[in-house]
Amino acid sequence: MRIALVDDDFHLAQIITLWLKARGYAVMHFISGLDFTNALRKDSFDLYILDWVMPDMDGEAVLKWLIEQNDHTTPVIFVTQRDSEEDVARILNLGADDYITKPIREKELLARIAAVTRRSHTPATLQREILEYPPFRVNTTAHIVTKDNETLKLTQKEYELVAFLFKNAGRLLSRGHILSAVWGHGTDFTTRTVDTHISRVRKKLELTPESGWRLSAIYHQGYRLEPVDKDESTPLT
Repeated sequence: MRIALVDDDFHLAQIITLWLKARGYAVMHFISGLDFTNALRKDSFDLYILDWVMPDMDGEAVLKWLIEQNDHTTPVIFVTQRDSEEDVARILNLGADDYITKPIREKELLARIAAVTRRSHTPATLQREILEYPPFRVNTTAHIVTKDNETLKLTQKEYELVAFLFKNAGRLLSRGHILSAVWGHGTDFTTRTVDTHISRVRKKLELTPESGWRLSAIYHQGYRLEPVDKDESTPLT
């Protein structure tokens, strides 16, 4: 999982980063809210951890900005020294998924991350062996993808890429996010690897409006797989 940590306390951010990386998470630290929102114009993550009090753009302003950008699917955890009932209620009502007061404890943070990520996925996606994206099916046990009941010839990495794209259908995914999710963070591969595999799966799955799906490259940002109306060739809403 790819996590954005937004906190101007560099020492605390280092500690949190060490905890998260020890559990296998990929972490990118941003020193301010403005740096973070600028990065989101080209990058994507699975979870945001936001400090409330920061220079130039505090956590609450960042959360409001995310809502304005219609980013309702990525979980948000607030970390702050504020602990009044009014503060907690306001930030949760605004859209945060969870709230941790400082000093932060490692086991509690990891448990809350696990909890919010579980809630962010539908039970069907987590429990079902066969995921349906007509005319495609993704078998998460056998690691195969079918189209109109015919099995597609995919390498293991191509399968992992296809499964990740379908599970995140409609989301704009950065090349770095895809690389981390499919090949692992710290890998020696480059984003060029992502582009090559995207081209391959687009051809193998024939991801065109006629199939009901479109895999689009977003300039300087990444890729988005989305369902489209076969007749009108426009994205479904």
